[in-house]
Amino acid sequence: MSISKYIYITIIIFISNINFAISSQLLSHKAIYSLNIENIKDNSFLEGGQGQTFFEIKENCNGWNIKEDYVIIYELPDKKMANSFSSYSTFENYLGTKHSFELNEKSRFHGEKSYQGFVEKNERVISGSIIDNSIKKLTFKKDILFPIEHLLKLIEAAKSGKRIYTKKVFFGNEDEEFIKIVSAFIGKNRKSTSEDIQYLKGKQVWPIKVAFYKEKTQQAKPEYEIYLEIDKLGVVHTYKVDYGNFEINALLKKFEVLPKISCK
Repeated sequence: MSISKYIYITIIIFISNINFAISSQLLSHKAIYSLNIENIKDNSFLEGGQGQTFFEIKENCNGWNIKEDYVIIYELPDKKMANSFSSYSTFENYLGTKHSFELNEKSRFHGEKSYQGFVEKNERVISGSIIDNSIKKLTFKKDILFPIEHLLKLIEAAKSGKRIYTKKVFFGNEDEEFIKIVSAFIGKNRKSTSEDIQYLKGKQVWPIKVAFYKEKTQQAKPEYEIYLEIDKLGVVHTYKVDYGNFEINALLKKFEVLPKISCK
C-alpha cells in the first residue's frame, strides 16, 4: 500500500468518527403536528384549512432514515374542499456523501407525483439519478449540502453563536428545482414555548427564521420562509411556514423518543 493511500484511508476513518459523533447528537424520535392555515391575504385563493403531519427520524448503523407523511384539507370559496396528501422518505449516511429519497404525492393543485432517486458525492461533483416513468441523470456542484448534513451544520453554527448561516441544499421533494439557497437567521438561545409535551418543557431552543430561494434567482424575496424553534438534538418544538399569501402554523401534539440502536 502506498503512503498516499494509507493517509487517504486514515482521513476517511477520522472523518467517519467525527461525523458519527456529531450525528449521534440528533435524537431519534416520532412527532405529530397539527396544521392550521392562518393569516390568509386578500390575494389568496384559500379561505382556510387544517391538516396533520407525521414525522420520524431514526438512526441506524449507517446513517439516518427520515419519513414524513402529511395531509391538508384546503377550504376554498363556495364551501368547496381540496385535499393534499404526501409521503416522503429519505436516507442519508453519516459522512453526508450518500442520500436517497422517495416521494408519493396526490394533490388537487399539483396532481399526482411518484418517484425515487439517489445522489452521491465524489471528489468533484454530486451525481445520481431520479426514477419515475424514465431515468433522469442528476449532476450538481460539490459545494451543496444534503438535508441532515445541513441540519447538523446549522445546529453547530447556532452553538457557536453565529447569527446568519447560508448554504445551498439539495431537496429530493423539489423535483423541478432540487437545489435551494437556504439562509438561516438564528436568534438567541431561550426556553421553549412548548407547554403541552412534558419532554419539551424547559428545554433550550433557538428561534430561527429560514428563507428558501431558488438557486438561480436575482430576487430578494424568498419563495417561502419557515419560522421554527429547534433544540440541540434537532427536535423542532414548533414551526410556521409563510408562503406570502397565507401561513401554515404547526403545533406539536404527540412526541415519542425512539430507542437507541446497538451497532457492533
